[in-house]
Amino acid sequence: MAGINTAGRHPAPQKTADWYTKSFTMPNGCPIDNPLHSNKIQQKNGNTYKISQILQDNYVMDQIAHLDRERIPERFGHANGCGAYGEFTVTSDEIQKYTCADFLSEKGKKTPLFARLSTTSAFRGSADTVRDTRGFAFKFYTDEGNLDWAFFWPGVFSIWDNGKIITNNHVTKKCPWSGLSDPNMHFDFITKNQEALNSSIRLHSDDGTPRRYNDITIRSLNTYMFVKDCQTYSYVRITLEPAHEIHTPFTNAEAASQAGLDPDYHTRRLYKQISNNNDKVDEYKGRQAELNAKLQGGKLSKAEQDKAKEEIKKLDDAIKGIHWPEWIVKAHIIQPEDVPKVKVNILDASKVFPKDQDDIIKTIEVGRLQLNRLPLNQFAEVEQAAFCAANVVPGWDIAPDPILQARIFAYPDTQRHRLGVNAEHLPVNRPKHAWNPLRRDGPAALFNYDDVPTYVADYNGAKAKEGTNTADMITNPEPWLDAKDQHPTPVVPLWDKNGSFDVTRGLNEWAEQDPLEQPWDYYINDLAGPPPKKHANQKYAHMARTKGIHYRQWALVENYAQHLSAVREELREATYAMFRTMDDQYRTDKSRKYHNLGDLIQERTNEVISEKNKVKDSDSEGDDVPVGPRKATLPLLGISPASVRPNESELPN
Repeated sequence: MAGINTAGRHPAPQKTADWYTKSFTMPNGCPIDNPLHSNKIQQKNGNTYKISQILQDNYVMDQIAHLDRERIPERFGHANGCGAYGEFTVTSDEIQKYTCADFLSEKGKKTPLFARLSTTSAFRGSADTVRDTRGFAFKFYTDEGNLDWAFFWPGVFSIWDNGKIITNNHVTKKCPWSGLSDPNMHFDFITKNQEALNSSIRLHSDDGTPRRYNDITIRSLNTYMFVKDCQTYSYVRITLEPAHEIHTPFTNAEAASQAGLDPDYHTRRLYKQISNNNDKVDEYKGRQAELNAKLQGGKLSKAEQDKAKEEIKKLDDAIKGIHWPEWIVKAHIIQPEDVPKVKVNILDASKVFPKDQDDIIKTIEVGRLQLNRLPLNQFAEVEQAAFCAANVVPGWDIAPDPILQARIFAYPDTQRHRLGVNAEHLPVNRPKHAWNPLRRDGPAALFNYDDVPTYVADYNGAKAKEGTNTADMITNPEPWLDAKDQHPTPVVPLWDKNGSFDVTRGLNEWAEQDPLEQPWDYYINDLAGPPPKKHANQKYAHMARTKGIHYRQWALVENYAQHLSAVREELREATYAMFRTMDDQYRTDKSRKYHNLGDLIQERTNEVISEKNKVKDSDSEGDDVPVGPRKATLPLLGISPASVRPNESELPN
C-alpha cells in the first residue's frame, strides 16, 4: 500500500542490476538450463532428422505465447518518439503573483520531469526527420501531483471545431484504398478548411524539417488558466524557446536524405548529446573527488592547495557550461478584463496570440527546462509513458478552449486503451503522492490499497492534507459548498455572469474570420531576413534574390512546390488560388514590382513536375501510380470502380 507513494525519489523503473542474478529462470522463478534449446522428439534417417516439438516444454510454449503479445497498441498520434528525464527550474520571482502552483512558488525551485518528443502523423519506427508537426509532452512530478504539458509544434492547430477532429487526423494518415501516403488529402482539406493554412504554412517552412529536437520552439497550443486564489485568475499560453544556438533546419532534400541514412537521426542525436554530457559530468566530478581527497589528506602545501581549489572551481564552471537540451519557458498572460481587447479569440487553438499587443499580453520568463538523463528502457518508460492535458495541479487550470476540452477526454481514453485503467501505477507515470481507494482492481493493479475500504462514507474519509491547495481551486462554473453544506465559497468563474449562452452545431462569428491573415503575417514577417550563416542552400539564396523575396520565403515556395507536384491538378489550382487571394488581400506594399505568392508557388510547382517527368525511369512503373481518393484514381489507372468491389454473390450470407 505504501509503495504507491514515491516522494523520496525521482520516479524511474528499478534498475535491472538491482535484481539480476546468475540463475536463468522461468517466469515463475524456477531455474532452467539451456534456455536456447527446447525439448523435442527426434528420429534420424540418414542425414535427415525428423523432429516434433513437445508441447509439454512449458518454457518454450510460454516464450512463444509471450512473444505473440509483446506489442501494445501504438499511439494513434505521436507514435514515433523518444524520451528523457530532466528538471524544471524556476527563474522568476514574478510568476507567483499569477498562480498558487507549488512548483512555481519560489525562484530557484526545481521539479523533476519526464519528456517525450515525437513526430505526429507517422507510425512507430518511421523516420523522425520527415516534414511533420511534432509533439512535446512533459510530465512534472510536483509535490501537488503530476502536471502534464501536452505541447506542440508549430503551436497552432489545424481546426477550431471538434466536429472536424477525425477528418483532421485522417488526412495525415495513409490513403485507405492504396495504403500509400497521399498529399491530395492534405491540400483537399486545407483549401476547403482554410483555418488549417495557419498550421500548414508553418509546416511547409524549413522549420518543418528541424536539424535537432532542441532547435524547436515549443508552444502550449491551447490556452490554459493560472489561478492565484478563488477570486484571481488569468489566461495563459506557454512558449519554450531554445536556450542555446539554433542550428539551421534541413532543407527538404536534406531531410529526405537523412531519413534514408538514419531514420532515427533526431533520437540518436538527442541521446548522444545527453550521454556525452553525462560522461563529461562524471569525469569532472571524479576529478573533483580526487582533488577534495587530497585536500582533506592534509599533505598539500599552501600553493598546492590553492592550485587544487582553483582547479575544482574551473571544473564547477565547466559543468555549469555544458549545453544540455534546454529551453527557456515563457508565459504569455492575459487578464480577464483584457480579453475583449485582444484581436483574436484567445481560446481558438488555430490562432497565435498577436505579437503587437504587448500592452495587453504580458510575457514573463518563468524558468528553464533541461533534459539531462536517459531512460533505462524504451518500452517501460517511453512507450508506457501516459500524458494527459487533464492532469493538472492547483494553480494550473483548464480553460473553456474547445480543442482542449476534447483533448482532456481523448488523451486519458487512449491511454486506457493502450495501457489499461491502471496506467498511473507504472513507475514513469506514478505521482509522488496518491491516495484514492475508490480506484480499485482492473488489469495490472500494482497497488490495490490492501484492506482499506473500497468506499468513502463521509467527508472525514475524503479530505485533502490540511494546509494544501486542492483541486477545488480548479475552475468550477458554480459555487461549491463547504463540508457542512453552508457558506458558498466563491471560486474562479468559468463563464461571464452577464453573457448570453448559445447551443449550436454551426459556425460562430469568429470561426472563419480572417483565416488567411495570420498565415500572411507569418510569411511576410517571420520568414523575412537574411540567409542562415551556416548550411545555407545556395540555390535557395539565388532564387530568393531573383524573385525579390527572402531566403526562408523561397524555401517555403520550394517546399510547397515539391509537395504539390504529386497532387491532382484541380487541387493544385485551388491551392494557388488560396495563396493568390491571401497575397492580394493582405499585401500592403504594392508600390514596387512584386511576385504574388500564389504565382510563385504555381511557377515552381510546374518546374518540379517538368523536372520529374524528364528523369522518370521507364522501369519504375510505380512512379506513375496516383494515390488520391478512389473515385479520382481508379479511372486514371484504367480500372473500373465496379471491378474492385466484391461480387454480391460471393459475399457470405
